[in-house]
Amino acid sequence: MNKVLLHGFNNLTKSLSFSLYKLDYFHENTGYQAYINHKYNAENLQTLLADICDQIGGNILNIAKQDYQPQGASVTLMISEEAEPSSLALSHSQVTHLDKSHLCIHTYPDDSPQADIAIFRADIELSTCGIISPLKVINYVIEAFKADVVDIDYRVRGMTRNNQGKKLFNIDSINQLSECLSAEIREDFNFTEHASIQRNLFHTKLARKKVLLANHLFGITQDDLTAVQQVKVQNLISTEIEQLFTNSN
Repeated sequence: MNKVLLHGFNNLTKSLSFSLYKLDYFHENTGYQAYINHKYNAENLQTLLADICDQIGGNILNIAKQDYQPQGASVTLMISEEAEPSSLALSHSQVTHLDKSHLCIHTYPDDSPQADIAIFRADIELSTCGIISPLKVINYVIEAFKADVVDIDYRVRGMTRNNQGKKLFNIDSINQLSECLSAEIREDFNFTEHASIQRNLFHTKLARKKVLLANHLFGITQDDLTAVQQVKVQNLISTEIEQLFTNSN
């Protein structure tokens, strides 16, 4: 994207939000919830948000985080736009503030899996006011969660001016969010998208094309399933992904 020379404070508010879904299959295994609570606790999510903060060029000023019982967590970070390396870590749900902006994450583990398939969801929102663009981290967030379905919204509010004093209502020259996706992600996912360029509203939804069974098994391996069971589980996961993608049963 071409950079625009701005004059004075950039008060455009750029908000990028994700809902990420990861599906796992387990059979008569009671360790799944403990695994999710450990992997996506507040401390680990803090690390993820700190990485996102570093990638957009922010510096963490303050953190608030909380783990919940029986599951889930929240984290909030306040940051400035001066980049400094950060080793902080985030929890199940975490929010990071960048000056007058914020970065947050919340997790929603499935408390009532159906047909032994659990759906883990994480929501991330990055809202910036300044020269930082949240669009830089779209690919990183998708890859970090190894998500099967991803819902992405991007909106821009407010205005700024260029050095000739002209009002600018968006400084990112995009027509669709897919323009920000890597070639690898575009190859691995089906996606639909909508945009209202005049209103600075963009939406993209992605669903993984191929279900690799080994990536969805918890506590078991493919060798623990018969060939018939493997096909059944793979079809179940594919159906769940399609339903999440289309918002239908």
